[in-house]
Amino acid sequence: MRETIDDNAEAFLREMVASEHFSGVVLVASRERTVHKRAYGPSGKVQPNRTDRRLHVGSLTKQFTAAAIMQLVETGAVKLDDPINALLPETYRARIWSEISLGHLLTHTSGIPDYAVVRDYYDVTDGWAFSATIDGMIREAMGRALNFAPGARFEYSNIGFTLLGKIIEHRTGRRYADYIKQELLDPLGMADSEIHDEHCRSRPDDAPGLRWDDSACRHVADDVVSLPVTPADGGLVTTVDDFARWVGVYRRMALPGVSKPSLERMLQPVVPIDATRWPGRDLRGPACYAFGVMRSGDLIMHEGSIVGFRSYFIYSLDDDLLIAVFSNNTANDVFRIAAGLFGLYDRA
Repeated sequence: MRETIDDNAEAFLREMVASEHFSGVVLVASRERTVHKRAYGPSGKVQPNRTDRRLHVGSLTKQFTAAAIMQLVETGAVKLDDPINALLPETYRARIWSEISLGHLLTHTSGIPDYAVVRDYYDVTDGWAFSATIDGMIREAMGRALNFAPGARFEYSNIGFTLLGKIIEHRTGRRYADYIKQELLDPLGMADSEIHDEHCRSRPDDAPGLRWDDSACRHVADDVVSLPVTPADGGLVTTVDDFARWVGVYRRMALPGVSKPSLERMLQPVVPIDATRWPGRDLRGPACYAFGVMRSGDLIMHEGSIVGFRSYFIYSLDDDLLIAVFSNNTANDVFRIAAGLFGLYDRA
């Protein structure tokens, strides 16, 4: 639970606590040296947050899903230009998806509408969707028209990564959570990380998901209805220290089961992001999407959002600078916080 405090980061984060009621854990690391690591706000009704708390990080999971796909590419189990109808279980193959490739799912260029709109089959707890709900989401998507021709443009689609999870399971014969643990988390020593699926059991000291209640003037359990999260598009539970181990993959450009050229391919910018959805992400050049991550010049980034939690990370390949902001307050603007910290240490 050791904390490291840098005066510049601390002053900025104290402003965020005052203005946004920031709650969570922050890590700033430069060239493998911890510059600032501290927890803020509450973890439940009584206990304060701690730096070793596990938090849900939402769509930061997508880079793990992309890395798993690249492992399958390495073994020849899949190819990036394979049509998804040849890779999905037969029950999830749709004629309307005949022109969609694996690469389209990885880059949000498939045209598949994001998630479902019908809710009568939903069985969602604290934002999590499993089994019958995921099946219903996919089947509904199979019957909906594409928003555009595959490859024509970028449009963020969480369900595209839900489908990637189904492909991983179908091609490996393993549950998605088991595959990620065995092939990515365990080899990297991420012992405090796992994928939240129907078999996951929370630890007693996991950080709870909160929101700020203005009327009560305090953090309360987040009970706001939102779109559900599936394991492969947003199921990672982790700590800032474990996530720093993952970022070491980018520092070394080395990942078990993935060659350096394949890892470089995963990080190659493919398509401009929707700047109206994510304004200001062009911190070091035009912001684009690669496979499961955003790119801006040498920066690797992504945002995560789930009931009770928000997260954002920025990693500079050139400067070996990592900013990780994991919040358990849904009211927090995590990009504002991460970008503010990045501005304090940016050498460009």
